[in-house]
Amino acid sequence: MSSSLAIIAALFYGFADFAGGYATRRLSVWTVIAWAQLLGLGLLVVGVLVVPASAVTRTDLLWGAGAGLAGLIGLVLLYLALARGSMTVAAPISGAVAAVIPVLADVIAGIGLTARQWLGVGLAIGAILLVALEHATGRLDRRSLLYAVVAGGLFGMFFLAFSQTDPASGLWPLVAARAVSVPIAFVAAASRGVAAPPRSEDLGIVAVAGNLDMAANIAGALALQRGPAGVTAVLVSLYPAVTAGMAMLVLHERPTRLQLFGVGLALGAVIALVG
Repeated sequence: MSSSLAIIAALFYGFADFAGGYATRRLSVWTVIAWAQLLGLGLLVVGVLVVPASAVTRTDLLWGAGAGLAGLIGLVLLYLALARGSMTVAAPISGAVAAVIPVLADVIAGIGLTARQWLGVGLAIGAILLVALEHATGRLDRRSLLYAVVAGGLFGMFFLAFSQTDPASGLWPLVAARAVSVPIAFVAAASRGVAAPPRSEDLGIVAVAGNLDMAANIAGALALQRGPAGVTAVLVSLYPAVTAGMAMLVLHERPTRLQLFGVGLALGAVIALVG
């Protein structure tokens, strides 16, 4: 059950990140984030009504709030990376980092890794270093790479936080997450003078990004509550395959051979870590 939910989350995250990154090429990142987060709340209300919660503790809500803060900052950085650089590179790098962190946390907690999972960790690190070499040839902006790596780290923390919540709390930790992220997003947007709603021609893509992201959060939160954090997070972290595929299909991105090899290593890392 948790694996199926994690794969569903990966699909939704992949489409959401493409839509959000695409919107950020036309709008301020804070406009996109704030309004996408707000427009996804309706789906969360439906989720809370459908998914029962028998016991919600303060601890569950605090973990949810922490996840919301980490997820918000990570999303801002990822959207900036997707807007500034190549989606076919930025998305897999963030996914690889996000996958590695929960696995390493399992190791620290005394949960052993298989040889295949250690291979996945090595592939992920190799992918980051390989794509970083692109800066030397001027084909990839260093800041975009940094954004993608840090975003992946924050997403890894997001996954770890939700894995600490009890299944009995249902989706209420996600409510706590949004209670933190939405006000902060709008305060940040207002401070930059970009809190006004997007124009009608842009509102649709922002709404799509927000609702897909919320659907992914719902599926991902339920998966992380019910399955082992490391493996579940790795499955969720397959989302870059969808984002990169959409970038090649819609934006006709054509990565260099070195970039393509780095992307392959990143995707190979999350696949290997499942074992």
